[in-house]
Formats: sequence, structure tokens, C-alpha cells
Amino acid sequence: MTEEKKFGSTVLRLDCVSSTNDVAKDFAASGATEGLCVIAKEQTAGRGRQGRTWSSPAGEGLYMSVVLRPEINPSASGIITLASAIAVAETLRLDYEIDAEIKWPNDVMVRGRKICGILIESAVQDDRLDYIVLGIGVNTGQRGFPEEVTSTATSVWLEARRSISPEEFAEALLPRVERWYVASLEHSAEIISRWEELSPSSQSCQVRVDASDGHIDGITRGLTPKGALIVELANGERREIVVGDVRVRSLTA
Repeated sequence: MTEEKKFGSTVLRLDCVSSTNDVAKDFAASGATEGLCVIAKEQTAGRGRQGRTWSSPAGEGLYMSVVLRPEINPSASGIITLASAIAVAETLRLDYEIDAEIKWPNDVMVRGRKICGILIESAVQDDRLDYIVLGIGVNTGQRGFPEEVTSTATSVWLEARRSISPEEFAEALLPRVERWYVASLEHSAEIISRWEELSPSSQSCQVRVDASDGHIDGITRGLTPKGALIVELANGERREIVVGDVRVRSLTA
């Protein structure tokens, strides 16, 4: 029996928005069903994790948000972030032969440069998860970047020398997003295992973690079952990182 696909069954295609996440959240709050996708040609206020901006020039990237309604505890939603990064990395590897890797928790990198950012935003009422909006931004067509990010960003065109449209990338990506999203709800151990395979820096790698209360240095020791990054300090203590920016020290020294 063929399972009905939810993701992409309804797609709203817009020319220019502030942020696809903003549009998707409005629809989610109004009762939109799970799997609704919002795709825009351009964002004027695209954003990433921790309030950062996401450059969204017209026609040069996939700017997409998906409405999710998982029946899980809000504290367990982090595993969905990992699942989304797996979907993007696999699409780059399998469909475009780009050797993508994941940097905790959900930055998709190629040769140490960022090609995709993922932002998950949720609404919680009375300790119950109402909805999640999954935002994915993929650099597809850029042949160059502003000077401030030229050494830290890349695109599908730069890596594969292939001209692909954002819609083409979305068509390849959406089935994988749905496949790994379902796995995150039913088989979280599979998510952890696959994520670690796609993230060389998740094991035995020297890192510095920047958090709101300072930074810590240590060696990565994989993930917890809920997706937190385990970092071992010099004194042998192990910390579980839930929020923070991770820098691989061997790459930045």
C-alpha cells in the first residue's frame, strides 16, 4: 500500500515575503494542516538561529517553510531539527553529488562553508505543542557572496557547477524531509545514528561552544538520545549542550 504524502500536497508560492516562516506561522495559527509548504522567490527579512539574518536574494536560493503538528512533548522537538539537516545533507549528496556534512545542530556545510540554514520555531500552549514551523534556506544559484561572508558561504552552483532552480531542489528535498520527520517521531535512535554518520565533528573533535553565559572548550562525544551534543572537558566532566554555537577548533585555528 502506498502511503499518502503530506509534505508538498499544498504549496503556496509567493514572490516576495519578509520571511517564509512568518507566513507559515500565520497559516499554522489559523489551523493549516500538517505539510503545508510556503516557498518564496525572495525574503526581505530572512533569519537564522539566534537572531542572525539569512541573505535571501531573488531567485538564488530555496526559501521554504513547512507546517508541522507532531504529537510530542515540546522538550522533544530538538530531534526534528536533526532530522531536517539529515534530509538536506542527503539531498545534496545523493542528487547533486556534493559532499555535504552537518555541523551541530543543523548547519549543513560543504568544505567548511555553509550551504544551508535551518530554523525551527514553535508555538506552545499550556505545555502542549500546538505547531512547529520548519524553515529551510538553501543557497542554490549564488555565484558569489557579499565580502563579509564570501569565505564562509557556498552554493550548489559553486560546488557542482550546475544551474538548478529552487523549485527543482524543493522537489528533491521534500520527500526526504517527510521521511526523516516521520522517523524522528517513531525511531529517534535512527536519527541520532544517521546524523552522526553525516557529522564528522560529532565524535572526538576539539570544539569551542559559545553560549549566552560564556564558552567551554572540549572534545565531542556524540549526541544524547534527545539530540544534545556531548562535550567532554579537560577534567573529564561531560556537558550536554542544548543551545549554543559550536566551532571546530582545528578548522578555525
